[in-house]
Amino acid sequence: MIPDENEKMIFTLEITDPLVVEYLCRFPDELRPNKVLDALKVGVIAIQSASPSLDTEVVEQKFRQVEAEIRDNVQLFKDELREKLEQYFRAEGGSVPLFMERYFGQEGQVSRTLDAYFNSEKGKLLSVLMEQVGPNSYIGRQMDPSNREGLISKIEQIVEEIIKGSSDQILSSFSLDDDHSSMSRLKRSIREEIEKLQKMTGEHYSEIREILGVEKGKSQEAVKGTSKGRLFEDALYEHLSVISGDMEDISENCSGAKGLVAYEKVGDYTVTLGETSRAPGKIIVFEAKKAGGYNMRKTFDELDRAKRNRGADIGIFAFSKGCEPVEAGDFYRRGNDFIVTVDEEKLMNGERLLFLEAAYKVARMLIVTRTREEEEKAVDVEYIRGELENINLAMKNASDIYTKVGTIRNSADAIEKNMNKLGDRLEEHLGNIAAHLPA
Repeated sequence: MIPDENEKMIFTLEITDPLVVEYLCRFPDELRPNKVLDALKVGVIAIQSASPSLDTEVVEQKFRQVEAEIRDNVQLFKDELREKLEQYFRAEGGSVPLFMERYFGQEGQVSRTLDAYFNSEKGKLLSVLMEQVGPNSYIGRQMDPSNREGLISKIEQIVEEIIKGSSDQILSSFSLDDDHSSMSRLKRSIREEIEKLQKMTGEHYSEIREILGVEKGKSQEAVKGTSKGRLFEDALYEHLSVISGDMEDISENCSGAKGLVAYEKVGDYTVTLGETSRAPGKIIVFEAKKAGGYNMRKTFDELDRAKRNRGADIGIFAFSKGCEPVEAGDFYRRGNDFIVTVDEEKLMNGERLLFLEAAYKVARMLIVTRTREEEEKAVDVEYIRGELENINLAMKNASDIYTKVGTIRNSADAIEKNMNKLGDRLEEHLGNIAAHLPA
């Protein structure tokens, strides 16, 4: 049925499709009815244009045709690209090889340019080098040994003059005719040292002479006067503090004070070696006793405890003379430890205590020797041991001499002479050890 062109249809539509609603919302309300009619017309035309025979096979066929055409075009592109590349890069007749051969080949422009500058026989660089450093160049002539005006000849002349001048200077340094030569200065230095040594030896002789020349009445007066009310230990420490101060060491009276070992107070005095001793910080401990009943074992046991308690390297046990073990005598050494006697009369009178001082000085030397041996491994231990044995023997002789002093006053001159020799030997052996140690 064909509708009349004046026929009308009236519908009331409720549109819920989101796509249509979104489209109509773009327009104002007064235009929306017309836009709805336009949309209906477009839809009707589209429906009428659709062919009922269109199906999936037709679509697939069309796609296969398109795919075949695309594949054929791609193959044509590959073949054409391969042909073009072969034209440019094939080994025989290619554009790129011909270009490279033209510029970089054996007869190319670049090769000819490099050969012109760097050829080993006729290159420009070789010519420049030969002009600058060749045999005929200025440098070549200067380096020619046969050229007396050349650089090598000049160097030889300068070295010869330096050697000759140095030889003359060395020979003049050993000349005794020149007062300013090194040998003359050494001679004067040795003479001055000998004079100092002689002066020091004379002073020691005087001190020993004073020890033997003290009158007996003066000693007895000192015992009655200055010793009254003074303890042996206190007087001994005062004497030790003086001699340790002369050696630039640091003394400390720690009698009755606790030490490193818990509940231990053994060890009456300590002497810490000073900076000038070559072994600064090392410690010598002294144990002083004016009491009998000590044998050798008990003495050394107490000395070992004192060393541990005070952190000392060497121990010296000083007995008031008459209280020492009978085996020890006035001077006894075992290893690095010593037992000595102190004449209380000489102590109270402020006289020199030879055995105590000898033990103290030998102990210092032992510490320095051991320290140097550990640090440098360059100390002749056997030599030093021999010198220490000589000192030990000298101290035994001194003990015999002191014994004779108490009973044989008529032979004072002979005893004084022997004591002078003894002091000389003591200082000599200590000096030998000090000189033997590395500076």
